[in-house]
Amino acid sequence: MTNNETALISLMQDMGYSPGLCMTALHILSQSKDAVSDMLAYLYDEQPTEEEFIEEMARICEG
Repeated sequence: MTNNETALISLMQDMGYSPGLCMTALHILSQSKDAVSDMLAYLYDEQPTEEEFIEEMARICEG
């Protein structure tokens, strides 16, 4: 696991995201370094709800 992946999971857990979402997000986003970095920045900047996080992750995956 990369440093950014570890940071992403830690931040998601600190924000109270469900364990299922944390593992699913890591599985999906770890396919791209840029996706992990983008979502990490999004979490820090926006502090989204789980629903908003999922919507942003879907947007990144579509692109």
